[in-house]
Amino acid sequence: MANVAIVIAVAVVVISLLYQCMKSTYSSRVQQVAKATTGDQKLQKSRTIPGMEKRHPEDGNLQDIADAGGLIQFLFKLHAKYGHVASFWFGKHYYVSLASPEAWKDHMKYFDRPSHLFEFIMPLVGEYSIQFANGEDAKRRRKAYDVAFQSNSIKKYLKSFQERADDLAEKISSFPSGEHIPLRESISSFGSKAFGRVLFGDYFEDEKRALKLYNVYQTTSDLLIKRMNNIEDENDKEFDVAIRAFREVIDDAVRHRHDNPPRKEEEDSDFLEVLLGFCTNEEHLFSEAISYYVGGYHTSVALLVWVFYFLSKDMDAQDKVYREIIEVLGKEQYVDAQSQTQLKYLRRFMDETLRWAVIAALAARVNYEEDTKVLEYIIPKGVGVVHALAAVLLDKDMWPDPDRFDPDRFLPENLSARHKLAFSPFGFAGKRICPGYRFAYAEATVLLTSLCRKFKFRLVEGQDIQRNFGMTTYPDKEILVLVEKRQ
Repeated sequence: MANVAIVIAVAVVVISLLYQCMKSTYSSRVQQVAKATTGDQKLQKSRTIPGMEKRHPEDGNLQDIADAGGLIQFLFKLHAKYGHVASFWFGKHYYVSLASPEAWKDHMKYFDRPSHLFEFIMPLVGEYSIQFANGEDAKRRRKAYDVAFQSNSIKKYLKSFQERADDLAEKISSFPSGEHIPLRESISSFGSKAFGRVLFGDYFEDEKRALKLYNVYQTTSDLLIKRMNNIEDENDKEFDVAIRAFREVIDDAVRHRHDNPPRKEEEDSDFLEVLLGFCTNEEHLFSEAISYYVGGYHTSVALLVWVFYFLSKDMDAQDKVYREIIEVLGKEQYVDAQSQTQLKYLRRFMDETLRWAVIAALAARVNYEEDTKVLEYIIPKGVGVVHALAAVLLDKDMWPDPDRFDPDRFLPENLSARHKLAFSPFGFAGKRICPGYRFAYAEATVLLTSLCRKFKFRLVEGQDIQRNFGMTTYPDKEILVLVEKRQ
């Protein structure tokens, strides 16, 4: 669940989405939060911070972002030109971006987020989402919700992950020999079922219900992108219909829960039960449910797609993963909390995937209380600060030849030579790290051990796969693989 408080990701963030979104009228709630980030007097304090001047009085550097191909690509260029601490204008709002572990260290303790940076997602998740919450309210929410994603809770999810993994293995076994299997499509279905079950309980054990959840979300997210880009005049109506359908699925799960409460020993780790006990009204519950579903689904699916892509490219690495699985688990044993820690090469492979693919490419924080000193610079209070995660994860000084995929970067002797914040794929700041990072590792480990023990995966030749940077980084096209049953 990647960005940092929770990665709210809608497939890819195309440039026109960002550009049109920032030209739209902000909601009054976000405007109130945003007022602290403007004002020439405050900016006088930060004049020594290098960066870009406004290109347009209203749009700031949005056209520069568009010209770069996206916010993430823009940040690469910004830091390449101005250094590890650099400023720019996101619409009317002045931002400072940090792209070094040393700078991040000075910004570790801040919890609040500049909500307007993520406002484009509000039509999907709603204004009550934790995505837009700050201060004590957001801290109370995180404390309540995090219970469902702690280590003890993750242990209880392993069985559910395994059942979904077995379902996918059975489906793959049914494909004719030599058929090209679409990797992202297959894993997306698994991810939706697994995460839907964990968030909303046994209601989504039913295959048809799980498929409906997956389909209504895909429809809603696709329409959101079209809506923000003004592609269709009637899109607002279609989007409203899709959101209602999405809500109906969640409402059905809630009604099912009221009729079928969890066992006493499961209540503390059950996310829907936590929401029912914490949320003040139906709108609040719906916003939080969608927020966590979107964030968790996208980041876990992206991680798995990229891992299988790299395994399918490198048969030697795949064989090494297989041998480790057999050594630790044998032919039949399933993953548990202890064996998960023993799969050391597989963990290094996942970590290198998170680094190379930069699943979560940025995070953001803001200090509304006082000015902040970062390295030799003073950032005025109320100014949004971007944590350019992608820029650090692909920094050639910290990761030599950063486009080369090499799990050995994460051998203990190599880790000790790097700053401890250099690898922060789930963020790091203000106790608002992505709440689902344990979940992502556990889910991926279960599926990888299940499928790699039964099948060999080989990339179909002739594919040119590139990163598509958005709020979650996906391959730029579907990945086709060939699957062979192991003897």
